[in-house]
Amino acid sequence: MLRNSNNIKINRKRIYFLFILFSITFLLIIYRLVFIQYLNASEFKSYAEFQHTGEFVLNSKRGKILDRNGVELAISLNEKTIYANPKLVVDSEYESEILAEILELDVENVKEKLDSKDLGFVYIQRKVSTEKAEKIMEYSLPGIYFQNEARRYYPRNDIAASVIGFTGMDNNGLAGIELQYEKVLRGVDGKAITEKDVFGNIIPGENNTYIEPVDGKDIVLTIDSQIQYIAQEKLEEIVSEFKALRAISIVMNPKTGEIYSMAAYPGFDLNNYQEADPELYKISGISFTYEPGSTFKIINVASAIENNTVGKDQVFDLAPSIKVGDRVIKEIFRTYNASYTTGEIIKYSINVGAVTIALSMGEKTFWESMKKFGFGEITGIELPGEEKGLFYDYKTWPASTIGALAIGQNISVTPLQLLRAVCAIANGGYLVTPSIVKEVKLLENVEDDELQMEQRNRILSSETADVLKDMMLAVVEGGTGTRAQIDGVKVCGKTGTAEKANKYGTGYDEGRQITSFIGFAPYEDPEIAIIVVVDEPKGGAIWGSTVAAPVFRDIMEFSLKKLKVCQWLVSGY
Repeated sequence: MLRNSNNIKINRKRIYFLFILFSITFLLIIYRLVFIQYLNASEFKSYAEFQHTGEFVLNSKRGKILDRNGVELAISLNEKTIYANPKLVVDSEYESEILAEILELDVENVKEKLDSKDLGFVYIQRKVSTEKAEKIMEYSLPGIYFQNEARRYYPRNDIAASVIGFTGMDNNGLAGIELQYEKVLRGVDGKAITEKDVFGNIIPGENNTYIEPVDGKDIVLTIDSQIQYIAQEKLEEIVSEFKALRAISIVMNPKTGEIYSMAAYPGFDLNNYQEADPELYKISGISFTYEPGSTFKIINVASAIENNTVGKDQVFDLAPSIKVGDRVIKEIFRTYNASYTTGEIIKYSINVGAVTIALSMGEKTFWESMKKFGFGEITGIELPGEEKGLFYDYKTWPASTIGALAIGQNISVTPLQLLRAVCAIANGGYLVTPSIVKEVKLLENVEDDELQMEQRNRILSSETADVLKDMMLAVVEGGTGTRAQIDGVKVCGKTGTAEKANKYGTGYDEGRQITSFIGFAPYEDPEIAIIVVVDEPKGGAIWGSTVAAPVFRDIMEFSLKKLKVCQWLVSGY
């Protein structure tokens, strides 16, 4: 009887314990349900949506860059980016071996990525060829995914490399036109919001949302790729022959400002730009600054004639040297007095004559005239990285400065600045705004007409421009620039040879020179203007006439033929 009573008590205790245990468990379940469905419902809903919903970027197609004749200079190729969700990788060792073998990667490095179970996304390799991607797809590896991605490709390799520029891994412009017109070329990426299964695969359905990408627009340059090729080839030859540091040339339409070629050597291959010296990324035609030397005498004389301080046929009795302030400027080959006309000062590049002409204007008028030609300011071309050079206010000049400026010293210019200034002589007195973008293709068969508008203002009278044309013609026909002559074409030009400033102090280094030639053709109606600059050529007779003039001639002759300016040349083209 006692035993039964004790058993009943024990059973009751067990029942009470189980009742309390179940009650607590039931209350915990109720609490958990309330916690999940009411208190933190929004958080868990977001988490579920994150697991079941994928947002994918739909990359826009980057616009092409074309030359003036439609030749492709930059295009985009469709490739694949391979990535992984390590949480869904089943066998990291097996999968890493396959990926490493096909993609030619380090197997341990790939395995380390696949073993990163705390991550939901890791890149395996970006911008993989379609062929390699398809090989990997055949294995249907769990946790390995593919995404379309464009890779920038440059069909002409090094042609106009610094001008065109390049893009980074994310297809964003980093230099040149690619950078300057990033927003136009890139377009707008779209996106897809879709449902996905446990393996990350898209589940087709009506709930998926797609925002279509807007492709980038094509940019058409004024560059002629054939003229660009010849210019680069000739610059390479002259650098090799004279062991120069670099050579630069620009080919321009003096009437419209269109740039047919902006070349420099050494250059680099756009498809392997990472292997090049970053200094080569700079566009030398607008970033390299130098003292122009005797080519600047054209601007000096033009300004004096325009301001009526000297006559076009005036005769000067010139000593072999002249003192300006505390500086004596001498002739290189003359030790006696001689008489020269204004035109002969240009024809034979007479230093003392150039200084005398500059002094006739005085500092203020001289400075104001140079400013009209655009020195000390950027030209406004549609390229990044343009330098404005150095041209100080006349109020700060020491007494000797005007003498130095008269012969192209104590001023730094870019090749494009100087060519633009000389174009004002070629086109009858107008300062044009250089342009390297011909059109932006906004829609099919629609062009941005605003880019076709000429921007120029008169800085010289047509009479003064014609006088200087005659003087520059005489330079080539019988002066210092005879090596720029082209059979059947009247060429106008001017030589320049300038010592470079001393690296370690004031003054100039006789062993380091910049030689140049600038001019235009044909004389009757100039259609093409060219500048050639060769930095530190080495050898015997180092002058603008011996180094730069022959390069100018070769580029000019080809350009006249290619652009069909002189019909008597075209027949042999």
